[in-house]
Amino acid sequence: MNMVMILVDFLIPALMLLFGLAMWKAPSHKVDKWYGYRTRRALKSREAYVFAQIRMGRIWTWTALPLGAAALTLALIFGKDPGFTEISLALLGGQVLVMVLAMIPVGRALKKKFG
Repeated sequence: MNMVMILVDFLIPALMLLFGLAMWKAPSHKVDKWYGYRTRRALKSREAYVFAQIRMGRIWTWTALPLGAAALTLALIFGKDPGFTEISLALLGGQVLVMVLAMIPVGRALKKKFG
């Protein structure tokens, strides 16, 4: 069970890194309602959409690294602990929170640049 939880703990950082690099280095230049950062402000123009993709990709890429390091550290320290499932779920909740909170600086930057 602990091995499954360890793999789950690395899932969000790995996906954030993968999608972050894709959005940062190769953003879609076509406004897509199914992929990427899609808020009302980001979907108003192609320029705003590309700007939001690059900004979110950069944030996700750089936050994925410490989240992965935290997952590795907790796995090494508490991996054999009987309460590791609860620790792992708390880490997972924190990772999701960080992933979602990354929208705040992107939204602010969009508002500042595109009004």
